[in-house]
Amino acid sequence: MPWNRGVLMKTRAAVTLALWGISLGIVYAQTQKSTSKPLASTELDAAGIVAEVIESSRKDNVLTVRVRFRNTGDKTASLTLATAGQYDDNYISAAKTKYAVVRDSNGYVIATPMNPGGELSASIPKGKTWNWWAKFTAPPACIGAGETEVKTYDLYLKVGPPIEEIPILEK
Repeated sequence: MPWNRGVLMKTRAAVTLALWGISLGIVYAQTQKSTSKPLASTELDAAGIVAEVIESSRKDNVLTVRVRFRNTGDKTASLTLATAGQYDDNYISAAKTKYAVVRDSNGYVIATPMNPGGELSASIPKGKTWNWWAKFTAPPACIGAGETEVKTYDLYLKVGPPIEEIPILEK
């Protein structure tokens, strides 16, 4: 049965509109995420860069952390979170225990991927942001004989002082 040109054109237009709508939804969702109020923040050693923790959620013994790096300076700023394939300078600490970024069965970190050279860096234009994420082994909800609740942690990033007392949200 031959295709009716009018039906084909209407179908193509509908698909185009649907894809355009999905694209707008994704852009809107990214905008919403990037404007959310941070749970904690600190100024970094990189001039003009502020690190803002925008997600900190514990689910099934995994802590998901997302950080928005915001350039508040007057020119483009750069930062490097990993070099030579090493993510170990980025970790969390809770209840006197250090937790590294989780790795998959092949040894790759479950985090914003590094480039093929094993580096993770960003160049952030004035007034813009760049998001980083990582999954960590979650601190247990309770520890010790007295069952002390673990509700916060400190995030250590290679690029500055620790971001302290970040609340853990349960999922």
